[in-house]
Amino acid sequence: MNADQMVATAVVVAAGVAGGVVGIRLRLPAGALLGGLLGSLAALSLLPVQVPAVDPSVRRWLQIAVGITLGSRVRPDTLPNVRRASRAAFVVVLVTLVGAVGGAELLRWAAGLDRGTALLAATPGGMPEMILLALALDRPVDLVTTVQLVRVVTTLVVTLPLVRWWLRRLEVSG
Repeated sequence: MNADQMVATAVVVAAGVAGGVVGIRLRLPAGALLGGLLGSLAALSLLPVQVPAVDPSVRRWLQIAVGITLGSRVRPDTLPNVRRASRAAFVVVLVTLVGAVGGAELLRWAAGLDRGTALLAATPGGMPEMILLALALDRPVDLVTTVQLVRVVTTLVVTLPLVRWWLRRLEVSG
């Protein structure tokens, strides 16, 4: 890595951290992730130098950190609830995946993506998980990230007001 790339990498990291802090302070859903992603994307769009990809060993350690963070949220008393909801959750996932296949075909047609990339981009789920799958399957991470980012932002912008409206309506009728 040359000096220009090192400076560019530092700028991208600093912009990502700043974006994450802003996302947290604004109390955005997934604010740290969304803010960090938007901050680093903003920096990348302004830099004339390409930033080298993160080393795979660093990605593995970050994945371990995410796994620990998510795993530590599960308590033994939640496991019976998981068992009760698992059948319904499985059906919901299947229905969602059928919709994702349709969305993937739409992406193939509209954007010319290959089937694997289109499916990863259209599959609803956690954006980090879809991006990690794209990395593992050696698919274009930038394309999957872009579509997932649009999905997450749209979901956040639409879902939050919709849920608030629905809850208010339930309170009034109940």
